[in-house]
Amino acid sequence: MRRASSYDERRCDETFAKLDEVASLAVEIILGLPGDDPETFRRNFERARRLPCALRVYRCVVLPSGLMVRSPPEHRLDYDPVSLKMISCTGWSEAALAAECRFLPRQASLQGGRAGAFFWTFPPPR
Repeated sequence: MRRASSYDERRCDETFAKLDEVASLAVEIILGLPGDDPETFRRNFERARRLPCALRVYRCVVLPSGLMVRSPPEHRLDYDPVSLKMISCTGWSEAALAAECRFLPRQASLQGGRAGAFFWTFPPPR
């Protein structure tokens, strides 16, 4: 039996609105996690851009001392041994991940954000 999700989008929006009154907020998401996929990532990205907060997107990396190195074989991790950037994994083909990595700097530029080698930042929506 599958447990119902406790996520309530309306409640989340209300909470962000209240927090926005008293603090600067940021949402952080990771691009290229095993089990995620391009459609889910893009949906989460668009949802985060509608919130009254900054957004930080980080590229998935496989750090030698991180949890990702103990990922089960079915995650099919393929990552660069020098930069440690994820190349492909379950849910992400190499082409799909590369496409999102081209999409994000364009969006950051259009939206007044910044792009780095491992991250993209976006200011709160105006």
